Amino acid sequence: MSGTVKASLWTIWFILTVFFITAFDLYAFSQITGNEKEILSLFVLAAIAAAFPIHYRGYSFVLFQWVSLASFLLYGLLIEIIVTQFALLFSLLLMKINRESLYRIPLNSIMFYITSLSAAGMYYFVVRLPLPNALDFFVPVAAYVCTFLFVNHVLIYLIRNHMAKVKTKFIDRGTVWELATAALVLPMSLILVMMYQEIGYGASGIVAVAFIGISIMLKVYRRSELMNEQLKKVNELGIELSSTWEVKETAHLFINKIKDLFPSDYIYLYTIENTKLELLEAYQKDPTDLFLTGKSIDSVTEKVYRRKRAVVFQNRSQWPTPERLWLKSAHSVMVVPMIQHRELKGIITIAVNQKSAYKKQDVTLMEILANFVGVAIDNARHYEATKKESERCPLTSLFNYRSFERLLIENYERSLIHRENVAVILLDLDHFKSVNDTYGHQAGNEVLCQIARLMEETIGENGIVARYGGEEFVILLTNTNSTVAYMKAEDLRTRIAQHQFLIHNDLNEGEVTPIQVTASIGVATSDDEESNPVSLVRQADRAMYTGAKQKGRNRVAVYGDGHGVQEAAATLEDTLTR
Repeated sequence: MSGTVKASLWTIWFILTVFFITAFDLYAFSQITGNEKEILSLFVLAAIAAAFPIHYRGYSFVLFQWVSLASFLLYGLLIEIIVTQFALLFSLLLMKINRESLYRIPLNSIMFYITSLSAAGMYYFVVRLPLPNALDFFVPVAAYVCTFLFVNHVLIYLIRNHMAKVKTKFIDRGTVWELATAALVLPMSLILVMMYQEIGYGASGIVAVAFIGISIMLKVYRRSELMNEQLKKVNELGIELSSTWEVKETAHLFINKIKDLFPSDYIYLYTIENTKLELLEAYQKDPTDLFLTGKSIDSVTEKVYRRKRAVVFQNRSQWPTPERLWLKSAHSVMVVPMIQHRELKGIITIAVNQKSAYKKQDVTLMEILANFVGVAIDNARHYEATKKESERCPLTSLFNYRSFERLLIENYERSLIHRENVAVILLDLDHFKSVNDTYGHQAGNEVLCQIARLMEETIGENGIVARYGGEEFVILLTNTNSTVAYMKAEDLRTRIAQHQFLIHNDLNEGEVTPIQVTASIGVATSDDEESNPVSLVRQADRAMYTGAKQKGRNRVAVYGDGHGVQEAAATLEDTLTR
């Protein structure tokens, strides 16, 4: 809402309030004399009604209209207006509106000025109609209630759709519940009026006790209903978490579900890595608002890390002083540890730009969820580790040939759909047995590991590198023709030949020794319509042995028209260097 609109609201409200005070002083002030206790008791009832809103099915209703109607029937329009305005102001104060929301005071006050005047006008209009004696009281009062509700609903609809720019339907589920609760207004008002006429202001005490009792019962019922709903969602989330098999996927799912369960503008999921807290996943409503002090972990979270106990703050003023610069506009913060078998596994920090947002039951539910997600993350890590062990060579950490074969088939089939070529490069180290015989098998393993890192650096994200077996390695390049594949292989061969491999000479007291090795490389590309994944590897193997090994080693051979590919590569390289 713009500043001009807010200023206009305050101006209109000031004018209406001055007009009302003037009218009250002229026409209604005299009514207070002799009725001080009765009128004061109406203010007390209005405050009680405002302090105990009715919550049901996700909707909240502040039901003080029955006190307003009783005030109108007992003392007229001006007393009703002041009672209604008092109840409204008391209700807004209980909501603890901040400075940015102060405009709600004039906005709601103006709305109820209009509502009270409209309802009273309809009442006085109907009173003057010729009605049967049995209906001459009930019909005007019913008209008052219906007009009050209708005008109030129309004004709320207009404010939401045209001032707040929040598109809503004129009649929705909330409207139905509003009408249902408003059905209490007429009977409660009539009971209050009759009791006032019989026993005076003491009636307010009796009605107050009844209203508070009903409100508390509804509040307890709503709280248990809400807890059941949240427990159902918690159970569903637990089932979903148990079906995830990757750590990042588990954390992402958890964060997304938490947003629906609790009020949250900031959510941070930490795990313990090497006895330190590490941020695994985060959510923020405002992406620019993370850790304004430049820190990755706040002292509130660190406090939970040390004590292994949940911490809840309901107001920014309760935060430790250094943390008031942490999240720009958050007030409520809930930090809960993830504990399994008395061991801290991580921490969940959740915050919202709202005061007193988290209740005791929220902490209980979050602790349950923390255990769920802790177990799910552990399971996902175990699965990822097991999967890595089954897919990777334990020595070089490259894909093993079994995994490479699966990836080759998947990429080959995808290349057929997109009409692209794939290339296979097969590499075998020359005279590698002499390395083992001269320096020991452990030195040979060191060379294999260093070769693996060199291949990964050379190929990068453009291909898949795997250990074929022994001293042989294989590379898969997607969307690559023979010329480019040959150039990649030649670049790799040159780097290997020029690289000094530092190994520990196990046959000479572990002395660090630099050595050099060379590699023979074969290349095959799916240019041939009759090729298939298995034949590609065989073709690369044949090219390596017949075109590289048998012709002197330390060279690259291409299956098929190798001479033509070399000429094309030379031409392309010459063009690129010019």
